[in-house]
Amino acid sequence: MILNKDFKISYKNLKPNNYNKYKIGIIGAGNIVETSHLPIYKRENLHISNIFDLSLEKSKKLKNKFKIDKYSRSIIEFFEDNNFDIVDIAVPAEFNEELFSLALKNHKHILIQKPLSNSIESANQIVKEYKKFKIKANVNHQMRYSPAIKAAKHILNKNYLGKILKFNFYTHRKTDWSIWPWLEKIDYPELRYNSIHYLDSIRFLFGDPTKLKASLLDAKNGIKNKPTNIYVNFEFMNDLLGSLHITHDSDLSSDKWKAGYEIIGENGKLEGVISSMVGNGFNFHDSINISLNNDIAIKKKLEGRWFSESFAGPIFSLMNSIKNNHEPETNIYDAFCTIKLVEFVIKSHELNKWIKV
Repeated sequence: MILNKDFKISYKNLKPNNYNKYKIGIIGAGNIVETSHLPIYKRENLHISNIFDLSLEKSKKLKNKFKIDKYSRSIIEFFEDNNFDIVDIAVPAEFNEELFSLALKNHKHILIQKPLSNSIESANQIVKEYKKFKIKANVNHQMRYSPAIKAAKHILNKNYLGKILKFNFYTHRKTDWSIWPWLEKIDYPELRYNSIHYLDSIRFLFGDPTKLKASLLDAKNGIKNKPTNIYVNFEFMNDLLGSLHITHDSDLSSDKWKAGYEIIGENGKLEGVISSMVGNGFNFHDSINISLNNDIAIKKKLEGRWFSESFAGPIFSLMNSIKNNHEPETNIYDAFCTIKLVEFVIKSHELNKWIKV
């Protein structure tokens, strides 16, 4: 493919036609719903019909703040409401299996937070249950809908870089884990709730690896007795090599934090910045930089960032799948493959060796 400075990148999440025919009910009124789901849904003029949380105070607060039609006082009352088509399940993953089953039995289409489950056994049970119903379900692996990741997918599909030789995904920052005290109860919480985004995006861009070697290390300001620094090396078919380096205990000031990727091909290099993870990233946009061997160098600022613009992607994908009767992009089966990759990373770390995937 010929690349010049005027080239166009397709990276925006397209709103389906007649999107406003679908009404949404939300389970969960925590931080991720208040700061990401609801602001984006409201910006996109989606109809939020109902909300339920075990804390009625939180439910009432978000109902009023975002002008939701109503809130429910119990999960039974919530599912007795026939005025919404899609349920957005946004709670810790330990509750996903039970709530997913309830949504299926009440014939609601489903958007469910990642991870699909905290265990491979529970995730497998969700898949088995899903197969019994003619319902559409999408998992909120929203990082792959972010501008920097979708732009990379477009560029790889166009083959601008030629054969891909190697890549590295990285984040170097300081994270205040006290915001999520419930993570202390979970085995490998950073991997299951943060690095899983990067693993899913790697699968989206490059497919599944054939081998990997992982080291998961405690951070000095991390979660007590839980590894929060993640290092993984990958091997793929066609001699592709990759790596993932995630650190949460940077001593650098926030303006020097880094997050993004580097993808090297036979024809050149693509670098991307994931702005939400860089310092005060909420004030910046994602960007990419392409350097080709023929001396063409192009830097593009993309519109939007991972948090929170990308949260439109999974719900739009689900609506499109309902309309056109196909599986959404980050569907249950695909998300199960990402859960399996998480388990392979854990296995490699515990065995301290390369393993086949």
